Amino acid sequence: MSNDQSDNPLGLPNFDFTEMLRQFQLPGIDVSQLMENERKNIEAVQQANQALAEGWRALAEKQSEVFREIMQRWQQEVSEGMSREPQDTMEHQAELAREGFEKALDNMRQLAEIATESQAKAFEVIRKRIEDNLQAFTSPSGNSKE
Repeated sequence: MSNDQSDNPLGLPNFDFTEMLRQFQLPGIDVSQLMENERKNIEAVQQANQALAEGWRALAEKQSEVFREIMQRWQQEVSEGMSREPQDTMEHQAELAREGFEKALDNMRQLAEIATESQAKAFEVIRKRIEDNLQAFTSPSGNSKE
C-alpha cells in the first residue's frame, strides 16, 4: 500500500484513499482513473486560485502605484501653488482637475483590465477541466484524451 501524493490527495498521513475505495469493489468503476480525475480537478482549482491570486496582487500593486502618483502630484502642487498668482492658481486648478479626471478614468480602465484578465484565466482553467471531465465520461473507454 503506497502512500505517495497520487494516493493521498489530501496530504493526510497514513491515509490511502485509493485503497479505501478499492475495498468497496464498485463494478465498472476504475478507482485509479477516478482518483486521477479527482487529482486533476484539485490541480485545476489550484491553478484557478493561482490566477486569481496573481490578479489580486497585480490589482494591489496598481492601486499602490496610483496612490503614490497622487500623493507625489499633490505634494508637488502644494509646493508650487504657494508661488502662483490667484488668477494663475484658478486656471491651474481647472487644468489639474481635468488631468486628474482623465488619469482616474485611465486608472479605472487599467484596474478593470487586470481584474478581467485574471478572472478569464481562472475561468479558462476550470472550463478546460470541465471539458476534460465531460470527455472522460462520454468517451467509450472512459479515459480522457490525455
